[in-house]
Amino acid sequence: MTAKKQQSVKPLSVWETAAYSLGSLGREFSNNCVNAFFLIYLCIYQGLNPMIMTVAFVLAKIWDAVNDPMLATIVNNVKKSRFGRYRPWIFVGAILNAMTLVAMFVPLGASVSVVGRYAYYILIYVLWGMSFTLMDVPFWSMLPAIANSTEERNKASSMAKLIGGLGGFLVGMVGTSLILPNFSKQGMSKAYMILGATAGVIMIVFVLITVIFNKEKYPIPHANVGLKTILYLFRVNDQLRAYALSLVLYLTGTNLALSQILYLFIYCYEDGANLLDSHYSYTLYWVVACTGQGIAMFFYNQLTRIIPRQKIYEFSFWGCIISYVLMFGIFFFLKPGNYLLNAVLIAVSGAFLMLASGMNQIGSTVMIADITDYSEYKTGRRADSVMFSVSTLITKAAAAVAMLILGIGISVAGLPTVSELPITAPDGTYTQSVNVFMEDNKYRINNEETWELVSSQEQYRGKAEFVQENLIAENSLTILRVFMFLMPIPLCIIAYIVYKKKYRLYGKTYDDIKAEIDRRRLESGLTAEGDASETVRSET
Repeated sequence: MTAKKQQSVKPLSVWETAAYSLGSLGREFSNNCVNAFFLIYLCIYQGLNPMIMTVAFVLAKIWDAVNDPMLATIVNNVKKSRFGRYRPWIFVGAILNAMTLVAMFVPLGASVSVVGRYAYYILIYVLWGMSFTLMDVPFWSMLPAIANSTEERNKASSMAKLIGGLGGFLVGMVGTSLILPNFSKQGMSKAYMILGATAGVIMIVFVLITVIFNKEKYPIPHANVGLKTILYLFRVNDQLRAYALSLVLYLTGTNLALSQILYLFIYCYEDGANLLDSHYSYTLYWVVACTGQGIAMFFYNQLTRIIPRQKIYEFSFWGCIISYVLMFGIFFFLKPGNYLLNAVLIAVSGAFLMLASGMNQIGSTVMIADITDYSEYKTGRRADSVMFSVSTLITKAAAAVAMLILGIGISVAGLPTVSELPITAPDGTYTQSVNVFMEDNKYRINNEETWELVSSQEQYRGKAEFVQENLIAENSLTILRVFMFLMPIPLCIIAYIVYKKKYRLYGKTYDDIKAEIDRRRLESGLTAEGDASETVRSET
């Protein structure tokens, strides 16, 4: 296209950036609802074995390794509609993902066998992952189609990650401070189902804003791709390989730490060591931690004007390592009576972790867009959806590995499950539910108020036992803490080394590559009104 026609395309507006970012909030409502609550719901409130479930989740991620590129290839190859190439897929994926999200937290009746429970929840988890891919890959693949320059992409991706981080915080706050405490008297299983339904509805509403108010303005060179092409792109794109290895190591460490935070708040606080009830302490942690993440994402663009982008990305590795060391010490030395100091130290270490994590999220999103440009420069093929599916696959794979490590930790620690006991009045009417630890088919209780409620129920008297000592052994808590902190630190160090030695798409190197891509597009006659035919290089 001519320079005049190229300049006629309006740059990304504030409203378009906001609309795109709100879709990220919806995505993260679904993603964080599953990451934060699903495993603990299955293992504690549904009584399923954590090792079996975590192994099943890892196997599901192996399936994701197969279906993510398949789904991305379908998105990439289907003919562009009048609504664009990506927006229809985002909408369909959001609807399907919301349906599976609700189904994940549906409690199964006593008539369903144990095998049936495992089969149901594993299948739903697989379907949730596939539907999330169907929404997520087109969402990020659309970024080069709405933002052409690196500055525009930085602005859109940083705002999307900022608002997405807010979604992660909000689902934690809505779950632990509003829905679970207020609906727990009707039964925790019902409370979790309401949480899943709420997250699904919120997700659809915000994703619709992206679909309605973002137009794909920049045509992207397009060629149909298959599995052979995917393998070819991965083989010849050295920057894609470096990015993938570094990010999967980093995200495994951060996911492991963040996934276990809720367990630490439930199990590792001694009486008098926490400022508030565990539900509200967890919310306070996320309020402060996500404030740190929000600061990082809000000022990311301004920081890149002062500090080179690669230096900010390097800080994200060391920032997480420092936070892990701080939390490791804090959770080993919490003391009753120091509840205010404990709360401040935990929140500050969490804020530092999320500050670094926020910078990494934005940096890695812009990097995959740059790597896609590099692919076009080096091979003549972009395959945006396939390239962005790598990022989605890495995120899922890292979460699965972290979940496996966490599941091993929970099993080795021998943590008791939580049973939900309905309490009825003398006339037989339901009044409330209480949660008690269950071990060796006994309800073990060390709280006098809870004991009075449970012991008043004839059906529990033979199984309830009042104990004076702590219900969880100190060795179990030590194992839980060790699994959380000693694994992420070396993972982040190795991830940093890989990035530092192998990745080079920044500064003059990237500027020269982008200039060459723009020159080729002008020569090929690619216009802002539609795709032009593209001559691609041979794969062999």
